Amino acid sequence: MPDLYAIILAGGASSRFWPLSGDEHPKYLLKPDGDHTLLELAWRRAVQCTSAGKVIVVTTGPQAHLLREALPEIDAANLCVEPARRDTAAAVTLGCKRVHALDPDADVLVLPADTLLEPAGALANGVNGARAREGYRDAIHVFGVKPAYAHEGFGYVQPGEALGDGVHAVQAFKEKPGSQQATEMIEQGWLWNIGCFLFALPTYQRELSAHLPGHSRRLKPTDPATVSEQDYAELESISIDFGLIEKSGSLRVVALEAEFDDIGSWDALLGRLEKAGNPPQTAITVEGQGNYAAGEAAQVAVVGESNLLVVVSDGRILVLKRGHGQDVKKLARDT
Repeated sequence: MPDLYAIILAGGASSRFWPLSGDEHPKYLLKPDGDHTLLELAWRRAVQCTSAGKVIVVTTGPQAHLLREALPEIDAANLCVEPARRDTAAAVTLGCKRVHALDPDADVLVLPADTLLEPAGALANGVNGARAREGYRDAIHVFGVKPAYAHEGFGYVQPGEALGDGVHAVQAFKEKPGSQQATEMIEQGWLWNIGCFLFALPTYQRELSAHLPGHSRRLKPTDPATVSEQDYAELESISIDFGLIEKSGSLRVVALEAEFDDIGSWDALLGRLEKAGNPPQTAITVEGQGNYAAGEAAQVAVVGESNLLVVVSDGRILVLKRGHGQDVKKLARDT
């Protein structure tokens, strides 16, 4: 069986955690259990699937120093730095270019650095099951989890014909459905699409050439030359999902026995911290309850209100009523 390499995508700068946002505060450095960053948890998932020396991390220039500090165990040659931020299609292809230089016939697992998947071994079980199926190298695999509830902000994938051991053909994709539609889709057996992919490197090159010829031409994995900053900056900014995965006719979905969360808001992070028994600092409260403080907040007092989160960072202050975490992104656009 070919060797397996893992590519961790760690270049995003989420605005949903303002004021802890931007390149100096990437989402993957948040600690949903109070102790370990999302990046560390993603690294653990990756090294349960393959050896540490076969894990590639793709990031951006402004965040490279954060990666080196957060993952001192990574081989310096396996940290790929994007010349510009051009979304996940470019990031995945840059990682594949590095893998090709090491092993042109490898299998590749792609996983995000900023989501949560439990238990830790669930992804490895799914990867092993997928690779055990006949003809797996001719397909691109996506991974899904049975939804815990009708989340409007997640992507969904509909399993088709069963191929065995939790592996199915893919029937359809749907991104961010409304609440009613999400409920109906769950009843029909749709899964949350967790943003992980598995493929043989030659298969990826084939699909890249067919669906993203600009990426294939400028970032051709078989080309040993280093990509120029200008060529990279001129790439179409598009996600791997929209640009390639959802256009491919060679797809399989692997259903995982796992719990998934993209930790997409302050509400989600607080919920996880409380579940882990490790919530943020409790604010001094008079005539209220359930108030927290985070970031650089030394001491916070709340009078007459409940369920507030106060975050202080770099001279910016967020006062958030719990349940309104999704609105923070709107605030970030105006600051």
